[in-house]
Amino acid sequence: MAAKKHADSEVATGAAMGAGIYSFPQAAQIVERNRDVSRAQIRRWMTVVKPPTPDKNTSATIGFLDLIGLEMVCRFRDRGASLQRVRRVLDGMRERFPDIQHPLAHESFYTDGHSVWIEFQGHAEEILGDRKGQRAITSAIKTFAEEIQFVDERAASWDIAEWIEINPRICFGAPVVAGTRIPVKSIVASLAEDSPEEVARGFNLSVTRVKACAEFTRQTA
Repeated sequence: MAAKKHADSEVATGAAMGAGIYSFPQAAQIVERNRDVSRAQIRRWMTVVKPPTPDKNTSATIGFLDLIGLEMVCRFRDRGASLQRVRRVLDGMRERFPDIQHPLAHESFYTDGHSVWIEFQGHAEEILGDRKGQRAITSAIKTFAEEIQFVDERAASWDIAEWIEINPRICFGAPVVAGTRIPVKSIVASLAEDSPEEVARGFNLSVTRVKACAEFTRQTA
């Protein structure tokens, strides 16, 4: 039966240990789940988080913190925020916290411990607040914060779906079954040969977790 032999063999191509390095297609596949967006749109959104490299012949890689930032940009866009405004939000963060390399993956962005202000339409607006016009943005931020685990104020892992997590220190940042080192791809590969019940027994998981892997894969297909 195909099962545990797959467990540690499925890793992101070109990934670096502990960093969760992704190619653009890998990152896009993760953030485009259940979104009616094109790869071209995601590529434009990525430039907000990580400017293109000067050398066009160089294939830029995306780290875990970049991935978190990209997901936040996607959620801003989901709420109808213009890309220009999203850029302004990020510029405001960088200006206020110049020592933070990945402001959208930093805990200060998600808590009320720091007030984040930007200039917008001729007046200052608080991004983390409940002022008129900010509720949708605030909701996007707080909802995402509930999915992120922070260590030393930086995003350390992401509960991307029920029973599924992304942790750059586990399996090179590939999605895994939460609380394990079992890549989602390993479960799905086994499901091509065996029933959910057989796969669950082989990996010592519940059938619910096995089915969650299949559902997550359908969302990112």
